[in-house]
Amino acid sequence: MSDYTVDDSMAKILYELSDREIYNDVRAELGVSHSETVVDADADYNWRAWKYYYSIGGGMGFCKGSTYRADANNAISWKLTVLDAYWNERVEVSPWYIKHPYYDYTCVIEESDASHCVVKACNTGEQDCYVKYEIKYKYLASDEVTHEETTYNTLTVRATDDTSIRKYGRRVMNLTWPQGATASAMQMVANASLARYKEPVPTLQVTMQGKTDALATQIFTREISDTISVVCTELGMASTDFFLDGISIRDNQAKIPTCAWLLTGQRIEEATGYFMIDTDYIDGPKLIA
Repeated sequence: MSDYTVDDSMAKILYELSDREIYNDVRAELGVSHSETVVDADADYNWRAWKYYYSIGGGMGFCKGSTYRADANNAISWKLTVLDAYWNERVEVSPWYIKHPYYDYTCVIEESDASHCVVKACNTGEQDCYVKYEIKYKYLASDEVTHEETTYNTLTVRATDDTSIRKYGRRVMNLTWPQGATASAMQMVANASLARYKEPVPTLQVTMQGKTDALATQIFTREISDTISVVCTELGMASTDFFLDGISIRDNQAKIPTCAWLLTGQRIEEATGYFMIDTDYIDGPKLIA
């Protein structure tokens, strides 16, 4: 819907089709850097261990607990390995003891952190026994060795129109890649710019005198970016919409204002679209008409 309509009976109309604003090769480039941490040597981990023997009496569930401390508070994990448990039987014909396997005992890690570990060994049977176990902790022996590597690349998007290039020659538009935009987003911007500028749009020089109050009112009230509908039989314009891009007003000796308007043709994507909300229910088939 235009703001005003002029025709060739009220104004002098000069039509011009210029190639000044044609772009058919739209490009955008962005230099990007990528930093990556490269591992030269993996971290080295070692285990440190102690072996212990406990004599634990039987019959009352007797327990012994011990605390072990790591060097420099650097224990990453603790581990308990039960190696053996046995009881001794004296044989009269021999001065030596005979060791028998023993199973009625428990040996657990009750608590641990980076600095210490608490181990408790308990005899759950009736026989006196010896419990032998190993406690060890894992620690970081040497740190990981790394260095940073940075690579530089260029992200490029481009949109071209071969038909426009054949007609008008190659016209390059370089777009600025805004911060935060992705390659897909910039490709859409390039495509939209190509669609907008690959073909020229006409411009009209419209000269009109304010011979009537109605014409004078339009001369002084129209503003930049208004939509002006032009009717010109000789130019084949039944009712074509243009944007008002320039206004020049002067007076003459007869005190009749004269204006010169610069009108620019609308591109297809610049034409305003309208829609109406139908009267159907919200879930009806004709919500938008």
